[in-house]
Amino acid sequence: MIRHFSQLLAITLFLISCSADEINKTETEVISDSYFFQKKVFNVNLYSCISRSDRFSANHLITYDRLNQIRLSEIVDDKEEIEGCTLESFRLKELTPNYSYLLNNSFLLESSICTSLSDENLESNLEPYMSTLKREEIKVWTGITDINENTFLWVNVWQSEESRTEFMSYWLDTRKSGILANDLRNIAYCQTPEILMFLK
Repeated sequence: MIRHFSQLLAITLFLISCSADEINKTETEVISDSYFFQKKVFNVNLYSCISRSDRFSANHLITYDRLNQIRLSEIVDDKEEIEGCTLESFRLKELTPNYSYLLNNSFLLESSICTSLSDENLESNLEPYMSTLKREEIKVWTGITDINENTFLWVNVWQSEESRTEFMSYWLDTRKSGILANDLRNIAYCQTPEILMFLK
């Protein structure tokens, strides 16, 4: 009891010794960096067909050959079965919300199945990647699925095949690409990506 009283007395004396100006000083820091906040989760329906299909909804984007269709939505869509097509549904956690506008028009989708090499939080481990995108102003939208048995899906969305090719031809010749690859080496290993151009 005496110990608690002496602790309370010490705290009171400390507070009294602070001037009124210091007590009333407050600092407000506005956090508006949407690279790290305000991220969305998208429900994805991805159809792959064995032959050209015309049964695709107007709300979905399709590939030129009409063999694939995709829809990204913040609400859960009905998983309509289409004969001759397989449906893959998954949820993507957005990592780069500054570039979510790329999802509103035709886009190039690059998806890789990855293996997580760390038990730590994947999004925290991807901080070097997100910081590089921000610092270099790389216009790519990125999303990942939850880890399931050490694997997850990594998705990049580019404005077009030309924008991806132009960036990659520059990026791979820089020292920065090697530094980033080294940072990510112990986080995940990804297979060669599947690339599809979706048209609105």
